[in-house]
Amino acid sequence: MIIDCAVYRDGVREETESDRGSLDASLAALGEDDFLWIGINNPTKDELVRVGQALNLHPLAVEDALEAHQRPKVERYKDHLFISLRTVEYSDDDIRTHEVNAFLSEKYLLTVRHGGQDLREARKRAERLIEPMSHGPTAALYAVVDTIVDRYETVAAELEQDVQEVEESVFSPARTSDSTRIYRLKRETLEFRRAVMPLREPIKRFSMGSMPEDSQPYFRDIADHLARAAEAIDSVEHLLDNALNAHLAQLSVQQNEDMRKLTAGATIFAVPTAIAGIYGMNFEHMPELSWTFGYPLCLALIGTICGYVYLRFKKAGWL
Repeated sequence: MIIDCAVYRDGVREETESDRGSLDASLAALGEDDFLWIGINNPTKDELVRVGQALNLHPLAVEDALEAHQRPKVERYKDHLFISLRTVEYSDDDIRTHEVNAFLSEKYLLTVRHGGQDLREARKRAERLIEPMSHGPTAALYAVVDTIVDRYETVAAELEQDVQEVEESVFSPARTSDSTRIYRLKRETLEFRRAVMPLREPIKRFSMGSMPEDSQPYFRDIADHLARAAEAIDSVEHLLDNALNAHLAQLSVQQNEDMRKLTAGATIFAVPTAIAGIYGMNFEHMPELSWTFGYPLCLALIGTICGYVYLRFKKAGWL
């Protein structure tokens, strides 16, 4: 559905209707510095086709905008650009991405959103920037992309915080099972990478000549934010690899400690087992069997040897 439609004249918003006749009239009435900004959320095919016909959008771009599984990209058509990018949300070790597609020409900006981050704040932010907005739809596109990319840095910081929690858990003295969470974070980081990395090259082109000269510094700022988000993703992946290796090493150490304790315990119990086995053979000529102190002496011998073995293992760190 169309959730917002307005004409901007010298950075000032003027409401307009969203039917095809109104769109045609608004486009025809646009002055040199005016442009139309249309926002659509989860459109049906008929809705997007109707708007596409009014704006003379390329059919292939309209088809891409309808299907919410595009890789972040920029495609240039005869009289407009098609930009596809992804919003990112993160909570409970789960990254969710949603698609935003934008059509940019000299006279309009059309944003098509498939769920996810609301762009009303981007529109309000752009409207507060009267001077940039008077530069046309390019400034509006900057506000949309900048809002989405700023969220990338927030998500990257949240990921880094969760990785720190995993590291603390891995190196804590308590026995923890962190491998499941590490693998889940690695999978979510990969999803995050798919949203961020393909966008870097198009934004770099925007900042170096594909956009009007007075807009390029704004897109250079976005490129810088994207670079920081990409560096954070690389850092998170590296830390997760290290955390996984450390966790596996900790498991190996714990297993070795368990084996040493089991070995020490088995050795201690081998002493009374051996002595009891000897006296359980029921030989007739064993003089200590008829000796009054034979039984307590046997118990004392068992206790002494077991205590000595225990102390040796304790000193060696096996117990």
